[in-house]
Amino acid sequence: MTASVVIAYHRGLPDLEVQLNALAQQDHPGAFEVIVSDNEGSAELRRHVDDHPLRDRLALRWVDSSDIAGTSHARNVGTRCAAHDFIVYCDQDDAVHPGWLRAMVTAGRDADLVGGPLESETLNDPIVAAWRALPDPERPVVLGRFLPMTFGCNLGVRREVFDAVGGWDESYPTAGSDVEFCWRVQVSGHRFAFAPEAMVAYRYRTGVRETFAQAVDYGREEARVAEQFGAPGRQWWWFPIHAGVVVALCPVWPWAWSRRRRGEWSWVTGNLVGRVWGSLRHRVIYL
Repeated sequence: MTASVVIAYHRGLPDLEVQLNALAQQDHPGAFEVIVSDNEGSAELRRHVDDHPLRDRLALRWVDSSDIAGTSHARNVGTRCAAHDFIVYCDQDDAVHPGWLRAMVTAGRDADLVGGPLESETLNDPIVAAWRALPDPERPVVLGRFLPMTFGCNLGVRREVFDAVGGWDESYPTAGSDVEFCWRVQVSGHRFAFAPEAMVAYRYRTGVRETFAQAVDYGREEARVAEQFGAPGRQWWWFPIHAGVVVALCPVWPWAWSRRRRGEWSWVTGNLVGRVWGSLRHRVIYL
């Protein structure tokens, strides 16, 4: 099976180079192309892609998706420009492992939607890598006690399925879009598969404020998706446990916090704030 790799781009240099170099190391035996969908509308990026030394190796193309802001729109534009019938998404600031595309394509032969795991050691220093735990790499994530999902930075879908469900929901510009897309594909009757060998090195935010804001967004939008699909949501007893972790990680003297402690606390606290915010806003219990 051939494949089109779509990367949603916004102010992603120089990290994009790491991802393009990783894609050039793929051991996938079939043909594939790489589409950089530019949500910024950057003349610099277009020149960069047009003159890139890996342009022929990757069948690298630039497409403009700057008319509407958001990762979902960039992925939609990139997908609709794709030459192949199996679409695989990765992010501008990550790095796919050498066997990633081969594993995704292999799993896609018997499924309509494919996901893979993430790891945090390759692209993050040890302190930042300890800020948050990633899911078990051997099985997919199940959110809201509903259906499995995969992250948008490691997702494959058949083009006919993408078209059948109407693509990515652009009312979710960033956070929550992958959960919504995965659930919508599955409730429409399509098959999901998980490929443990399709590993992606995932890059964390390195600022405490950025980490907190990202966690809030994730928690809030997950609650929104749960309400949209009528998912059972999280069990109520997780709330006191989560709140207890927030208290336990919070030192008495903030100015004595280590960088690791600040990052851990920002992530778990931001996620709790987002869940509470989303639960109140969307009138669903997702704590």
